[in-house]
Amino acid sequence: MRSQKLLLSLLCSVVGITSAMAQLDNSSKFYIKAYGGYGLITPGSYKLVTSVSTPDGSKTSLSKNGMGQGIRAGGGIGIVVSDFLNIGADLEYIKGASLDANSTYSGSNYTYIQNTKITYSALSVTPHVIFKALSKPDYLIYNKLGVLLQLPFDMKYSSHDVDNSAQVTKYDINGTYKIGMTVGLNVALGVQYRLTNNLRAFGEVFANYLVLSPKTYDQTRVTQTGNNAAVTDHIHTTYITNGSIGSTSPSANETVNVAQVAYSRYNMHAIGINIGVSYRF
Repeated sequence: MRSQKLLLSLLCSVVGITSAMAQLDNSSKFYIKAYGGYGLITPGSYKLVTSVSTPDGSKTSLSKNGMGQGIRAGGGIGIVVSDFLNIGADLEYIKGASLDANSTYSGSNYTYIQNTKITYSALSVTPHVIFKALSKPDYLIYNKLGVLLQLPFDMKYSSHDVDNSAQVTKYDINGTYKIGMTVGLNVALGVQYRLTNNLRAFGEVFANYLVLSPKTYDQTRVTQTGNNAAVTDHIHTTYITNGSIGSTSPSANETVNVAQVAYSRYNMHAIGINIGVSYRF
């Protein structure tokens, strides 16, 4: 609820500022834009851990991809307030690159293999201000500062494990994290070039700062031991910011948890590039 109120306040502020500035500058022009991009690196973002453990020792490594990496596509609207200032808002879709980890734990008489994956896609809205650092007739260099509003989305978790002990046991785990609306920061440095009187091309390097907090997690685990019948277990976890935590079992194959969200946050930072066009009316 607090995030929704903040979103409404920010959008009202953008509309109010835009209207006021447009009245001061009769030459203001509205524009629309479309772009595509990619999150190239993810400093400080969440990654899965791959472990290899043997009787002789163990080692760990992080997944190649981090949260925030992946293909992006977006569009937006804005208004040219002056020769040095634009105000607008973008709507962006990200198809996140999957996070993968393949771990092996082996001993004298067993081997445990675990293959884990996280996938997600999401939408965000970014009200922003563009400051033109250098403005020329045919091109301009700009800085962008925006409030990144990550809309609610699902993050999928899966793990397929095999325990090669006295009896082979297989575990198939599938879970879904419900991520609530999250507020972050978006900045960019870009160049815009005039193609025609109304059409511009632009390219920019962007950086996002975003920390995700799950609201709930639902998991189904199917366990198959040898030739025995498969057993299905369900786990539901609710994350809270404060209060009592704990675990209950309403039935033999069902677990309900209450956990602190402070220990289950996921950084989704990214640095990447966007390329697109804008059209002025």
